[in-house]
Amino acid sequence: MSRTARLPRRALVPAFALLAAASLAISGCAAGQVSQTADQVAAIDGANGTVGDIAVLNARLAPTQNEDYPTGSNARLLLWISNDGLDDDELTGITTSAASSVRINGDATLTGQTLSDFGSDSGKQVVVTGFVDDQYYGVSIPMTFSFANAGTLDLNIPIQLPEERSTNRETVNILPAHPTPIWEEGQEGHGEDAAHGEDASHGGNVEGEPVATTPASGPTASSPAAGSPSTAESHSG
Repeated sequence: MSRTARLPRRALVPAFALLAAASLAISGCAAGQVSQTADQVAAIDGANGTVGDIAVLNARLAPTQNEDYPTGSNARLLLWISNDGLDDDELTGITTSAASSVRINGDATLTGQTLSDFGSDSGKQVVVTGFVDDQYYGVSIPMTFSFANAGTLDLNIPIQLPEERSTNRETVNILPAHPTPIWEEGQEGHGEDAAHGEDASHGGNVEGEPVATTPASGPTASSPAAGSPSTAESHSG
């Protein structure tokens, strides 16, 4: 009589369970990355935004020599535009309710996989003409960017802060003066000078060394004066 050997049973895990565990792990990592960067602010003055494969980077009005852009004045719009796609795109126009028009000078083609500079003095330029009202620092201007393929993008454009203040107002130090440490004022009781002074006050004695005594040159209370009879001589007389 022959017997058939039984193979050990294997635990079969459903495929959907493995997929669910993998999706939870991936979503958990992604959630952590988003939560760490959600509240971070870029260290630049301008506005940023994306639409499709197009990204507008650090868009801002050039700083003015005055405290504002007065009504009717013009300003350059400085920005970078990145095309992350493989196909070319084009900046077809920019509109704003804060000025009469926005003029694009030069070739506005956005080559694929390329970062285009619209803020150089010799290349592509964007000029905002005829402000309707005075534009001050700290106030953003709404603008709409239109692209041939990506669509439209709305941004609030600020005025770039100047590197140096243009007015002649006196600079006021609002921080209190830092007190001078006592070890820099020449006072006793701190540092090596105090240690040397303490040794001097103890006769120059250093711990572990005997104190050297020198006989006095003149008469003292413990020794008889020169020329005076001793106690034994006074009793014998």
